[in-house]
This record gives sequence, C-alpha cells and structure tokens, in this order.
Amino acid sequence: MKTNKTKELLLTTATKLFMDQGYDATGIRDILSASGVSTGSFYHFFESKETIFEAVVERYMQGYTERIGVIFLNEDLIFSERLNLFFEEFQKTVSDFYNKLQATNINAVIRLIIHERTLELIYPNIVKMLENGLSKKQIEFKLALNSHELAAVLLKGIEGLIATAGLRTASKADLLTLKEHITEYTNLLLIIKE
Repeated sequence: MKTNKTKELLLTTATKLFMDQGYDATGIRDILSASGVSTGSFYHFFESKETIFEAVVERYMQGYTERIGVIFLNEDLIFSERLNLFFEEFQKTVSDFYNKLQATNINAVIRLIIHERTLELIYPNIVKMLENGLSKKQIEFKLALNSHELAAVLLKGIEGLIATAGLRTASKADLLTLKEHITEYTNLLLIIKE
C-alpha cells in the first residue's frame, strides 16, 4: 500500500511542477524535494525524468479519453446527441485543465504532447462513431472518403479551430462560439439526418 502512495505522491508532485514550471525547468531533484521522496524510491518507479513525464501525461489523458470514449461509443444515443455530449465534456475538460490544474502558463512542449496524445486516443472512437452513424443511416458522408479518412479530416479541422480559439483565456461565450464553428465544420463534411 505504501508503494502505491509513494508513486501517487511522485505523480501528483511531478504533475504540479511540470504544469507550473514546464518540462525543461523541472528536474528530478525538484520532484524529490517537493515530494519528500528519496532518490531510491523515485528510481524504483521511474527510470528518468522522461518516464515520469510520460506517466503524468498518460494519467491526465486517461480520465478524459475514458469519458470521451463512453460518449462516442454509446449506441443508445443518436449521432447528434453524441456530438453535443462531446462538446459538453470538452468544455468541462478545458475548464478543469486551465482552472483546476492551473495550466494557464503550461509549457508549450507539454501542451503539444498532451494535444497529440489526445488526438491519438480520440481518433479510433471517432472512426467507430462514424461507422455506427453510417450503419444506422443517421449520417452520410459528403466526401468520397472512408470512415478512417473522414475521421482524420474531421479531427484535423477541429484541431485547427481549437488551436485558433485561444482556450487559455476563453470565456463561456468563446467556447460557445467554438462549438458553433465546429458544428458548421462538421456540417461541411457530414449530412446529419436526425
């Protein structure tokens, strides 16, 4: 039990330091000093700063992608309901990321890694959601693409809209505007029938 508490303490401390100081400015000594954990205990769990950083990113992403996955794969919901729930979850996650984690000044490299990892984890769920929507005749593709290609186009376009939205300082009204823009973009690619 103590082992799990030590690992959790290291991850919690590292998360805060990486978020506050950035990856480059945070060293193993900083994590050890802030957590009060010994060097030996650190290396029992992690080989290097890189491996604890990977664990921090994975841990952060796991909860988000699990919630998104439940939405995308819920076949009891029609396509448009899934899309609306995704937007709600996205808005909540943005708020948590910048408010609860106090990630306003997050290091650009960390932000990029988290962003890339998010896209990797969401992509297969979007493919499945598109395939399900097609099979249930809830949507039609406007372009002659398969579900994998359309999922990539959809994700990259949404990624572009998000990148230009200034999420670090976005108000609720800004997030609503972003949702409208994503909906408009989605409507360029899909006919949503319900």
